[in-house]
Amino acid sequence: MPGRGLALLRAPVKPLMVIVGVLSSVLVPAVVFPTLAVDPAPPPLNPPLVGFSFSPASLTNGSDPDLALAELLRTLQPDLVRLPVYWSTVAPTATTLDYTEVDGLIKTVQAHNAQKGSRRTDVVLVVGARNLVYPEVHLPAWLDTKNVHKLETLLKTTGYRRYLDTTFRRYASLPMLRAWQVENEPLDNASVNQVTSGALPASMVRSEVDLLRSIDLVHEVVVTTFNSSHVTLDLRAASPLGWLYAHLPGAKPAGHPSQALTVGDTLGLDLYVVTQATPLQTTSPSTRIAWKEESLDYWQSQASKHGRALWVTELQASPWFGTSGFTVSDLLSSALAYRGHGVSVYLLWGVEDWLNSPDWMQAGITSIKLLRSGR
Repeated sequence: MPGRGLALLRAPVKPLMVIVGVLSSVLVPAVVFPTLAVDPAPPPLNPPLVGFSFSPASLTNGSDPDLALAELLRTLQPDLVRLPVYWSTVAPTATTLDYTEVDGLIKTVQAHNAQKGSRRTDVVLVVGARNLVYPEVHLPAWLDTKNVHKLETLLKTTGYRRYLDTTFRRYASLPMLRAWQVENEPLDNASVNQVTSGALPASMVRSEVDLLRSIDLVHEVVVTTFNSSHVTLDLRAASPLGWLYAHLPGAKPAGHPSQALTVGDTLGLDLYVVTQATPLQTTSPSTRIAWKEESLDYWQSQASKHGRALWVTELQASPWFGTSGFTVSDLLSSALAYRGHGVSVYLLWGVEDWLNSPDWMQAGITSIKLLRSGR
């Protein structure tokens, strides 16, 4: 899920101009990237792969995770399902690892694939302390966080390295593994318990990617983030005066897409339009969806220049927890707006909520068909 600081625009703003002081201005390049020789980007998948994220942590009614996932697979027939490998679950003690929960979900997908008439489903495994579902930082209960306020400090342990290394080795040869995701929105801040600074430095994420590549050179590595409400703010954040925009009044840039696309093989964007930080009285969901559609074109072009593919790793497909305003119609409008644009993979977020709502489930089925159809 995106950070709580998702910014809003109230009116279009010229992306190349920033007001500095009273009656003074300075032209700023729209975006500055270093000129590097890169391999050509892989062509966008056509048709794209469409699926969803699934987490046992999102089941709030005591449902059995394996049964819930089986029902979603049977009803939605996805190409991909993204599954978390939580350090907090896998490491019940400081010296032991237990993959029972993850293996159960994988067996559920295998059973789905074995059924006659089922669409084959592959998996994306998310590995890291930064992982799916709020609060996005998932630490083992035995880990002492009393005097440590930075997540990166807590992760510089042999236990965390063992969890990463063992997980990568355990699943690298899994036949239905499509890709890895290393951490979740790792460059963006999140907090839990006494940890008040949950963002990880890009160098640390790269070291985890390097560890993975020392074990698995076959599967692509996705690094995710969210972006600003409007691409104009993304351009500001990537400019030489990005630091200044963060201190000026008004809408602020959000997320780290320009940095994330340089860390892995694939840039994953998380797209949300109605959250606690985006009040409906400011801008309508339809306007925000249109802004996100614009941002897809921009970030696909940037990813391509850097030899990367673009995925939509979280497409809002359910109301944000504790809020209202995102409707079935907004889900369908999002699918219509976001399909195409050079995106290779779409993963819907919030499908666990559909299990008790026939209307949302039917809208989800339709949205998956729309996203597969392209433009």
